Amino acid sequence: MDMKFSFIFCCVFAVHFSIAQDAAGLYKSGDSLYKLKDYKNSALAYSAGIKMQGKETAMARYRTAAASWALANTPDSSFYLLGIVAKSDKISKTDLQQIEAGVDYSALRTDKRWQPLLDQMRKQAEKNGYPQEEFIYGRKDGMGLLMVWIKPKVKSNGKAIISVRSGNWVSGYNGIEIPPGGIDQYLAKGFTLFAVFHGSQPRYAIPDEVEDLKRAVRYIRYNATKFGIDPGHIGITGGSSGGNLSLLVATADEKINATASDPVDRVSSRVQAVAVLFPPTDLLNWSSLGNIINTFQLQKNYKVWGAFDFRVWNPAFYTYDEVTDTSARNKIGKEISPIYAVSPDDPPVFIIHGDADPTVPLQQSESIIARFREAGVPNRLVIKKGGKHNGDDMNPEWQEFADWFEKYLK
Repeated sequence: MDMKFSFIFCCVFAVHFSIAQDAAGLYKSGDSLYKLKDYKNSALAYSAGIKMQGKETAMARYRTAAASWALANTPDSSFYLLGIVAKSDKISKTDLQQIEAGVDYSALRTDKRWQPLLDQMRKQAEKNGYPQEEFIYGRKDGMGLLMVWIKPKVKSNGKAIISVRSGNWVSGYNGIEIPPGGIDQYLAKGFTLFAVFHGSQPRYAIPDEVEDLKRAVRYIRYNATKFGIDPGHIGITGGSSGGNLSLLVATADEKINATASDPVDRVSSRVQAVAVLFPPTDLLNWSSLGNIINTFQLQKNYKVWGAFDFRVWNPAFYTYDEVTDTSARNKIGKEISPIYAVSPDDPPVFIIHGDADPTVPLQQSESIIARFREAGVPNRLVIKKGGKHNGDDMNPEWQEFADWFEKYLK
């Protein structure tokens, strides 16, 4: 039985997994079965999800399915999936590294197909990469703030997109050698990409992170000639906490310090369009939970306490003192909730949110979109039926973000 036939046979056999389940449900079933060490049925669930999702399937799904097939002692199906990965225009060096080092693939390493497959993956990952350079866009506390300038392979359209690399208000440098998280759609249309990393909780709270991102916008605008972009055509995008931070930058009042000692700080931090996924927008009204600014145990349970660990500088003792007063904390909570900053001069906003999101309630997007509509700000809200808190569930509409920026970054 050849590899392709074996895989197709298994997908047909897996049809029982697809009844009343979407791809996300199948992947969830696969995860549960994997934890139970039921690797064969885990592989069947993953494979059925891949078949259902088609070309929108992320590389991580192929890797996970292939790993389960390997653990189920079905190497032909595993190699078939890894062969698709090896030919994909989505494979990155990170994918390759995770496959090379993954213990779940141990049974495949003595197979004569293993090394040629890795060589093919390495070649394709190199081909898929985009030209890029790293820049320090600011400095604080003796540390540099990093951004990665990623250039399109096609002719540049002179417009820039800032991708806020953030989850749980933590920013991490991971897999940046090929644009992760759907941002390659912008490069394909000629946008110049800036993957921006901010100071992270628990060391830095949300107000600090917002200032980092405003600095990044100013740095890009000030150096527009170097980057080959129009300083008046900058968009911003992010998901979850990255969506929150993107909206905070987008709705912020224009404040330019014309007398700043650093010339970068003398230019605007405004953006001209924004597109985000499932963003927290109103921390004082978190669906049925209400105000979550002072719910410390809840913040710790969700591992975001550091993002709400507000502190103020005490020049008398050279310390950052914790803000404990409830009213003072609520004031800061309002400032980091973009819904309270909406005004008619805000840039056009596109939001996608799932109606089954277990992390950020759909109400967070619906309420801020209502405010944008009241203010007359161009907007679009897509509600994904059954969509949870992950990018895969937001496709194919997520791929329309580039069209949004093309329309409004005129």
